[in-house]
Amino acid sequence: MSVSLTRLYAGPLKGMDRKLMTWDQAPKTAWRAQDLFSRRGMAHVIQRYGAEHQHGDCRAVMSLWSKYFLALTTYTGMAHNLLADRQLPLDLSRLGVVLGEDMLIDALVVEDTSAPLADTRAEARFLPLIHDTWGPAITCMAHHSGIAPRALWSNLGQYVDYLVRQLHTLPEAQRGAELGERWMTLRELADGQRNPLFQPVRQRKNADGDIEPIRRVCCIRYLLPGLGYCGNCPLACREKAETQSPRRVVNG
Repeated sequence: MSVSLTRLYAGPLKGMDRKLMTWDQAPKTAWRAQDLFSRRGMAHVIQRYGAEHQHGDCRAVMSLWSKYFLALTTYTGMAHNLLADRQLPLDLSRLGVVLGEDMLIDALVVEDTSAPLADTRAEARFLPLIHDTWGPAITCMAHHSGIAPRALWSNLGQYVDYLVRQLHTLPEAQRGAELGERWMTLRELADGQRNPLFQPVRQRKNADGDIEPIRRVCCIRYLLPGLGYCGNCPLACREKAETQSPRRVVNG
């Protein structure tokens, strides 16, 4: 790739740079992202990845599958944005994906170019990712599965928040971490639209007095056979709080 972030992909992010390849490196079976995020592509996802989960609720299947795409585009595209002030060509019209037999995304395929950001302000620097990558992908996944788009944006927000927290642990990445953190505090972006990643995770003190991140919207993975709540599920936290709190008596 034209910009290497290998030295900054440390700790839990180690090796994420290897999830990017160029078209000349990609296997012939790689999909064009535009073909994957289509009626035919989504039907393949729900059928083949759904088989891994006993063809359970297709909304939950899509939610679980979406996390692989959203995580990879965050840890590559957003990392380049924050750490190198460059934009990877991740718009769906130029992006490719390498899929496993179960339709999970193993790697992203990009053109061997990245460009300097056109606008480095926090309210503007992520607009290409929102408009050309995440937005159309989420719209497509929601349309073809019935899942609420806000659940998918919440999936994305969890990875954005995680990346920013990891960058805070890297001395060379403090500026990027601060920019990412500021972005998540903005209610409105430079184009006047609502920020879909505004405060995607809230902090909550648990029973042990430790602070833990809780996502705002449930990913509904619990609807699939054999899967329960995520560790930071808002529904699980609410049920736990209701169980631990004394029952309120209403006189009537």
